[in-house]
Amino acid sequence: MPQVDVEVYCDLDQGNSTSISLTQHDALDEGNLWPIATQVELYYRGGRRYYLRTEWSGKETHLARIMNGQCPDYVFANAHDYAYGRFLLEKKNRAAAMGALKAGTQDVFERTLLWVSLWDSVREAELDPRDYIELAQENLPDEKDESLAQSIIGRTITALHRYVRPEIRKQLAPKMEALAADQMLHSPSQDMRITWFRALRGVAETAKARSQLKDMLTSKLTVPGVELRPLDRWNIVESLVAQNDTEAATVLAAEEKRDPSGDGKKYAYMAAAAHPDAETKKHYFDGYLHDASRPEDWIEISLGSFNWWNQSDLTLPILLRHWMPCHR
Repeated sequence: MPQVDVEVYCDLDQGNSTSISLTQHDALDEGNLWPIATQVELYYRGGRRYYLRTEWSGKETHLARIMNGQCPDYVFANAHDYAYGRFLLEKKNRAAAMGALKAGTQDVFERTLLWVSLWDSVREAELDPRDYIELAQENLPDEKDESLAQSIIGRTITALHRYVRPEIRKQLAPKMEALAADQMLHSPSQDMRITWFRALRGVAETAKARSQLKDMLTSKLTVPGVELRPLDRWNIVESLVAQNDTEAATVLAAEEKRDPSGDGKKYAYMAAAAHPDAETKKHYFDGYLHDASRPEDWIEISLGSFNWWNQSDLTLPILLRHWMPCHR
């Protein structure tokens, strides 16, 4: 897969033009080059956009644009998603694109492409994940597209759990919890209320957020127009178990009594895999390897619980012992 990098040179004194260099390289560092056809976007403050069509198959190509005395705020190399590849914004362009999102980019497709590019920058360690999280928290209350909101929320939670240091997560998570709780109760869209309810379940770790989850199980707190499905309830139980909530054992037992169905037993097995203790992890992993009577879908659905984001210190040693003999 190609990665396309952009360099922009803006000269207000010599002809009032912008020179744009597009360079491709193999994202896997295998030395391959691809034929690329794309549309380059030049974004100017105030929301004006111009597009330049280009095709090339070598390492580099150059474009020029007369700009009438104004430099573009940012240049994005894959407007309208014509090309296949990874299209990152360079540092100056990235800051301007983030500013454009804050100002309210109207086209949902354009917003989606910019958010994808920013997330790729996080994954490539070019954008501080904290900046991504804070941008998401600022923009999500105004995002009305359900699919895009789900994507941003999911990546924000991933960034909180996988990309920032614990002390940073503890600073940022409460704001994300509060945002999710507010939106699940007050969003005018039922679909968005469901999206935000599931976001709260995914991000909840403070005592306040966990209390809200428990209140939903007992119907002390309800999401307007939304009835919890059995799996929604079990996912809440799973989260409480994984967070080692003081009432987790009671909640798990109550849900097992409430839902004694075949699916209920499967979901209980899933939730119990999230217990944050070494003995549980050993028991489950031994079962994965040696218990042929366990249905495959039970194992599959429990793997995320077994590998809960805050339990790497419990699961990594097991993996090292079984698949990396040099660490024994």
